[in-house]
Amino acid sequence: MNLELLLKFSVVGCIGVGTNFFITWVLKDVLNSKKYFSNAIGYSIAMTLNFIGNKAWTFSSNDESIYTLLLKFLLVVSLGILFNHLIVFYFHDKMKFNFYFAKILAVGLVFLWNFSMHTYFTFNYFKYF
Repeated sequence: MNLELLLKFSVVGCIGVGTNFFITWVLKDVLNSKKYFSNAIGYSIAMTLNFIGNKAWTFSSNDESIYTLLLKFLLVVSLGILFNHLIVFYFHDKMKFNFYFAKILAVGLVFLWNFSMHTYFTFNYFKYF
């Protein structure tokens, strides 16, 4: 595993996590929006920032058209959103964990999914090695 790549992905991801939690908190607790709506919007905005950061900095990808990369990214992120919701739902609604603790679990698990899929599928990083 390339540790520099993981570190860059993690930095971009931490910015995304901060954005995700902040937007979710504002929508859910300040504006009183529904928790799963707030979760989806927070996650979606964070993933948009992650695409930009990962394309420009983590993977420095310029090989494929922006449309191809975006389509692949959206596929991976769409599945990530589904996994995120299922994990939050399971741990919050079924297991009765705190909503934000359930989000932390979801973020961790979806991070592993996203790193693997974006490295090997979206940005095809190891094709040069």
